[in-house]
Amino acid sequence: MPLAKVKQKGQVTIPAGIREELGLDEGDYVEVTREGSRIVLTPQEIAPRHPEIDAALAEGLADARAGRLSPKFSSMKEFKAWLKTEEGKKFGTT
Repeated sequence: MPLAKVKQKGQVTIPAGIREELGLDEGDYVEVTREGSRIVLTPQEIAPRHPEIDAALAEGLADARAGRLSPKFSSMKEFKAWLKTEEGKKFGTT
């Protein structure tokens, strides 16, 4: 069983494995309740979820983790030149 240390202002880090299992991300809300001597955290959805947006975000995060991102450009001219490189050709144009 993983341990978590109570830090300044009562902050506690939920172990990564548990966050992943529950699908908790930064900014998500949890309800905090007490059951006897236990503290219970229950994930809460504050706003209605939008499956299409969630799917697009998940796809974007997967791309980021896999390194499928283009570099930063300072101008359209620089971007268009990059599209002609071997790396840029992988992104294609529509």
